[in-house]
Amino acid sequence: MVRAARGYAATSATTPLSLFDFERRSLRNDDVVIEVLYCGVCHSDLHTTRNNWGNAKYPIVPGHEIATLNIGL
Repeated sequence: MVRAARGYAATSATTPLSLFDFERRSLRNDDVVIEVLYCGVCHSDLHTTRNNWGNAKYPIVPGHEIATLNIGL
């Protein structure tokens, strides 16, 4: 089952982050369901959203430093 999700995304290297609705793939047997409680944005996220490394694929929802609540297996 596909899951609805929401985040703040960069849609290009020059636009500010904006609210973005998207779908997550169906869960696999080895996945864990989490609820993101807090998310930090670090310098590498800024480089990625601004395409400083030349490999960005938009839209991008930055933030890989997260605090979560495990919901299920």
